[in-house]
Amino acid sequence: MRPIGAGRASEILDLGDGRVLRRFKAGGRPEREALVMRHAAAHGFPVPRVDEVRPDALVLEYIDGPTMLEAPGPIEEGAALLASLHRELHEIEAPPELGPGCLLHMDFHPGNVILSACGPVVIDWAIARAGEPALDVAMTWVLCSTSGGELGERFAQAFLPQFDDAAVRAALPAAAELRVSDPNVTDDERDAVRRLVERAA
Repeated sequence: MRPIGAGRASEILDLGDGRVLRRFKAGGRPEREALVMRHAAAHGFPVPRVDEVRPDALVLEYIDGPTMLEAPGPIEEGAALLASLHRELHEIEAPPELGPGCLLHMDFHPGNVILSACGPVVIDWAIARAGEPALDVAMTWVLCSTSGGELGERFAQAFLPQFDDAAVRAALPAAAELRVSDPNVTDDERDAVRRLVERAA
């Protein structure tokens, strides 16, 4: 198995047969994530195929291509694509196991969109939940503006005008609270989240 990627909570290993192993470092919930991904796929949303669920990992279809973060191109085009994917996702009711509301990704940033030859594919559904669309949009604002550097801030500025400003601003404190409670977030990122909320108030 060859490592091909890693995040804060998981690592990706190439199994060499058109599949990858997404192995959780600690605290992952593979069965829940598989449930969400299969639900999204059943409603036509672009996600990797789930082939196997293990106690600490998922075996997934290998998706070839750069992430939106890695691919060159105008920020405005990337922001428009991400906004379109948000709207498409939020048309899907969450599975009953997650509670009432539409399906939210909650880690929806350019690094989690692979631009494959067949179109964009959304990865990393570990913290998906049910809720209102504005919360997912606000979380993307938080992620891009506080963990994406100057490029992330520019991306957020191009992304946000495509949604209802009042609704997203109203959802920002809840998104910020979820972000600062994430154990994988650094203290510097938590401070940046708090400053963002203060500036937006």
